[in-house]
Amino acid sequence: MSRPVFLLLLATALTWADPFTDSVKPFLRTHCSGCHSGKNPAGAFAVSELLTPSAPESLRARERWERVAQRIAAGDMPPKDSPRPPAAQGREITTWVANAYAELDRKTPIDPGRVTARRLNRFEYSNSVRDLLGLDLNPGEDFPVDPYGYGFDNIGDVLSMNAGMTEQYLKAAERIAKSAVPVPGEAIPATMQRYLAERVGQDRQLRLHIDHVFPFAGQYTLRTAFYQAMKDGTRVRIRLYLDGKEVASEELRFYYQIDRAAEAKAIHVPAGRHRVSASIEVLPDPPYKGTPPYLEYLQVYGPIDGSAKTNNKFFTCTEPTPACARQILAPLARKAFRRPVTGAEMDGLLSLAATEQKRTGSFPEAMRASLMAILMSPHFLFRIERDRGPGSQLLEPHELATRLSYFLWGSLPDAELTQVTDARRMLKDPRSAAFIESFAGQWLQTRNLSVLKPDPTLFPQFTGELAAAMRTETELFFAAIVREDRSILDFIDGAFTYVNGPLAKHYGIEGVTGDAFQRVELDGVQRGGVLGQGSVLTVSSYPTRTSPVIRGKWVLENLLNQPPPAPPPDVPGLDEKAAASGGSMRQQMERHRTSATCAGCHSRMDPLGFGLENYDAIGRWRAEDASGELPGGVRFSTPAEMKKILKADPEVFTRALTEKMLTYAIGRGLELRDRAAVNKIVDRVRANGYRFSALIEGVVESDPFRRRRAEGAAQ
Repeated sequence: MSRPVFLLLLATALTWADPFTDSVKPFLRTHCSGCHSGKNPAGAFAVSELLTPSAPESLRARERWERVAQRIAAGDMPPKDSPRPPAAQGREITTWVANAYAELDRKTPIDPGRVTARRLNRFEYSNSVRDLLGLDLNPGEDFPVDPYGYGFDNIGDVLSMNAGMTEQYLKAAERIAKSAVPVPGEAIPATMQRYLAERVGQDRQLRLHIDHVFPFAGQYTLRTAFYQAMKDGTRVRIRLYLDGKEVASEELRFYYQIDRAAEAKAIHVPAGRHRVSASIEVLPDPPYKGTPPYLEYLQVYGPIDGSAKTNNKFFTCTEPTPACARQILAPLARKAFRRPVTGAEMDGLLSLAATEQKRTGSFPEAMRASLMAILMSPHFLFRIERDRGPGSQLLEPHELATRLSYFLWGSLPDAELTQVTDARRMLKDPRSAAFIESFAGQWLQTRNLSVLKPDPTLFPQFTGELAAAMRTETELFFAAIVREDRSILDFIDGAFTYVNGPLAKHYGIEGVTGDAFQRVELDGVQRGGVLGQGSVLTVSSYPTRTSPVIRGKWVLENLLNQPPPAPPPDVPGLDEKAAASGGSMRQQMERHRTSATCAGCHSRMDPLGFGLENYDAIGRWRAEDASGELPGGVRFSTPAEMKKILKADPEVFTRALTEKMLTYAIGRGLELRDRAAVNKIVDRVRANGYRFSALIEGVVESDPFRRRRAEGAAQ
């Protein structure tokens, strides 16, 4: 046979080859059908649905195919006690799935999805008011907690509006307008607000601190009191601080019949949010060896003696004329609405101002009413993007600027951003602290530190001060990765962190004292990455003990974005009494995994949780068995070894973080149509050494971020 004829026959044979028929279907029948078939297939997953006559027909079940590929790649399937195929065969299946859908994505028209017009959540509302008026009043703090969707509280589909919320917005608008717009001769009454130590999670402490919003500049009285059944004559010193600066120091001698309070009177405070703190110490003369006293509350009273001053910055002119009203209101409305204001909208605001000025005889009162109208407008309260025709369309420049500003600043775009969408500039801006606080706090669930209360009897070391230090550590660590443009893989095992004196003592790190946070380098044995941080370890524990299940689930959901399904309703819970006894937890979990119903999820979840058993329920290091075996027979003995395994396949973590970030950025859950965009971002991050900037730029340059689908367009 001549060479040309041979090559022709070979080419013909390769053309006839069908991987779906020749390799994929035989693999499923041999290694999957045994469990995933019949009336009750394992996991309610029937392989027969994928065994269609042709590949195009089978590939319509994309979610199922990608789940199959994920489980094979992770070594979860086939199960541990089943005959395992050669690794090359498994890779052949996962490669076929990836290539098949990559080819489909290339041929499929862009569909960026549709984002529901969404209400500002309370975090975004407070930031927007601050940047609109220059007043850090934190009005959203009084709103109900926003609902979560897909792990975040900025998802349009769940941020509903009702009569109760409308009333809350109206009250907030009244307070904001009163603080922002001065009215000559207006008396502002003093108010008192008391923060009980127990209510702010700092009970029985020698130190107490709160962040208080002062609605007006003026003079205020700060007060704190202490409690302890001490013997008569014991001397204590109480100090009061405003924004870290001592404003009062008072020595008190304890007697049962004397008020045990200290005050800082007539302290001038600018309007906005400020930290008020107090500390107490027992003086050595006379000697006292009993239980130390503790602070009961912090109290803020004022403004006093008519000292209040409102924000004069609101008025850019003072003449009570329509021209002056326009000069004040036009740029304010433009910034608040995050777009050009129409002539009809401007006419409405000016008409309202004229009517109110005629009714009250006061130009400032007219400006207050107009400001309230702006704050109550749906164009301020909602992020609205307009359809300009059918199908997929690019966002208008001001719409794109708004998406970008609320993604990275949680607030209004600035004047520069309306012209240049520069993500790197935004990340260097101090306002990016909002992104770190909001995204990191929700992705890593460290927001929950404010509501989770470890058992004080078992963990008396856990105080409000320590919880705040834990959260600060995680935020500073996240900020370093962002601002130094480090590899996102540092989230897994970054060999540095930030601690102050109390947190360093908690971790057993020497050489750090005081309240200031210091960056420390780590050897990677006990600490490193978010999995060694007290914030994550505490929020993934019970109040009384650790839980391998909760911690394993945390890793699956947040670092791998592979959340396990909800447990069947008939599965019994863990025996708490047995779990509390020494050495019983691991045995119970082993028995738990012998159930075929439970094994599918727990074989992945439990080992990841056991890998963190060297940390107790508040993140202290302890001697404990932290060994585990992941599906596929991969073993580890310490948290450090487990992190090496997680980092060994950076694609999994990169994809997980990309999906989390894109969800947060566009404010909706991801769909199958978004897989192509995710793949592009992952490719970009990998090509740029996993730098954080590559992730952010990949998100903001993606089709789901820059485009939208018009209502009623084909999906």
